[in-house]
Amino acid sequence: MIGKGFMSLYREALLGKSDERITAFTSSLEEDKLIVKEVIEVLIAHTSHLRDKGLIPQDAAVKILNELSKLLKDSSILFTMNVEDVHEAIELYLRNVVGDDAGWLALGRSRNDHVAAALRLKTKKTIIALIGELINLRSTVINKARKYVDVPLPTFTHLQPAQISTVAHYLTYIEESLRVYTNILNYILTEVIDKSPLGSGASTGTIVPIDRHELARLLGFSDVLVNTLFATSSRDFISITASIVTSLLVALSRIAEDFIIWCTPQYDYIIPPSTHLSTSSIMPHKRNLVTMEVIRALGGEAIGHLTAILSISKGVPSGYNLDLQEINKHLLRLLLNTLEAVTVFRDFMDGVEFNVEKIRDDIMKYPLTTTELAEFLSLKLGVPYREAHRMVASVIKEVGGNDLRKICEELSRRLGVDVSDLNEVIDFENALRLKKVVGSPNPEVMSKHLREVEDILLKDREKYMNLRSSSGVGNEL
Repeated sequence: MIGKGFMSLYREALLGKSDERITAFTSSLEEDKLIVKEVIEVLIAHTSHLRDKGLIPQDAAVKILNELSKLLKDSSILFTMNVEDVHEAIELYLRNVVGDDAGWLALGRSRNDHVAAALRLKTKKTIIALIGELINLRSTVINKARKYVDVPLPTFTHLQPAQISTVAHYLTYIEESLRVYTNILNYILTEVIDKSPLGSGASTGTIVPIDRHELARLLGFSDVLVNTLFATSSRDFISITASIVTSLLVALSRIAEDFIIWCTPQYDYIIPPSTHLSTSSIMPHKRNLVTMEVIRALGGEAIGHLTAILSISKGVPSGYNLDLQEINKHLLRLLLNTLEAVTVFRDFMDGVEFNVEKIRDDIMKYPLTTTELAEFLSLKLGVPYREAHRMVASVIKEVGGNDLRKICEELSRRLGVDVSDLNEVIDFENALRLKKVVGSPNPEVMSKHLREVEDILLKDREKYMNLRSSSGVGNEL
C-alpha cells in the first residue's frame, strides 16, 4: 500500500531506512506540486524514446506509459507519500502498480537531468504565458492612450510639478517599457531556457544510446545543452530569468505607485475600477487601491526571491548539490507572481479612466511651461540657455512661481520681448504643439507614434502565436 511512511526507494540498499523527520527536512515534495505535470511529461517522453529505440521491452513500456498517463490526469496520490521528491514518489507508485517492470523507467536517466528538464519546461511554459499577457496588456494600454491623445497631464520629478505632458504620453511610456521586456523575454526563451538537458545523466551522460536531439524534440525543446555537466548542474537559466522577471515586477511596482498616488483625493487624477478597490473595516469612507498596493509589494518580494536564488547559487560547487533544490520554490513563486501581477494590471488598465477636469485644474495651478519659456528666450534673444534659465528663475523669485502671466509681463518689461509671444509659449496646448521631437507628447507626434506601436504590437502578437504553435505548450500551466 502506498502512503505515509512508505520506504525510501533510493537509499535503503546502501544506507538503510530513513528517518521520517530527516526525510521531511530534505524533501521537496511540497514544492514539486508546481512542476509535477512537467516531471510526468518528461518521463513520458523518456519512456517513449526508450521504447522507440528498442532499449526496453515493449510490454513494460506500455504499462509504464499507461500509468504515467493516469498520473498526468490526477497526481494527488503522489503527495501522500513520505519521500524525498516527486521523482521518487512516481517510481514508488509505478513499482507498486506495475511491479519490477517499473525499474525500466530508470534506464539512461538521473533525477539531475530530469528535474532540470522539468524546471526548464515549466519556465518555458510560464514565460510564453507571460509574453502573451504582456502583449495583451500593451494592447490595452495602447487602446487607452488613443482616448487621451489631447488630454494634458502634469509630469513630476522629485514628486514636484515639472513639465506639461499628456495622458497618452504617460501611457505609451508604460507600453514601451513593457515592449522592452517582451523582447528580452523572447530572447532568453530562445537562447537560454528552451534547451534540453535530457540524456545528460547525473553529470557525464550515459552509455545508453539515447538520441538527445530526438528526445529534446519529443518535449518541444528547440535544442540541447551540449555539455552534460553544464546541463545538469547549472541554474544560470533560473538566475537570468529571475533577474529579468524581477526587473519587470519592479517596473510595474513604480507604475502602480503612480496610480496609488493619483488615486488619493489630493490628486484625484484617476477613476479606478471599483473591483480594484477595498474599504476599511472601521472607516466607511475609504477607497483603497489595493491591487496596485499588492503589485507594489510583489516588486519587493521579487527582489527577495532573486536574492535567495543568487545567494544559494553562489556557494554551490560545480555538479549537482541539494542546495539547488531550494532554488526551485523561489523561481516558481516569482514566475507565478509575475504572471498574476501582469494579468491583474491589465484588468486594471482596461477599467481605469482619467479625471480630465481635475487634471486640467491642476495644470492651471502650476508653472509647467517655464522650461519652454526659457528655451524660447534662448532662441529668441540668441543667449545661452543657462542665461535664459537664470532670467526666468530670477523673475519667478520676485513675482512668485505660479502666476505665469505675471512672469511673462515682467520678462517682457525687462527684455523688450512682445508679451503676446511669451503668453503663447506658456499656453500648455501651444507648448505641446511646439514639441515636435520624436517621443514628445505633441498630439500629432503621439498619434503617429501610436500607429507605429500598433504595427509593432501586431508583429509581436504574430511572433507570439507562432511561438505558441511551434512550442506545443500554449498557455497551459
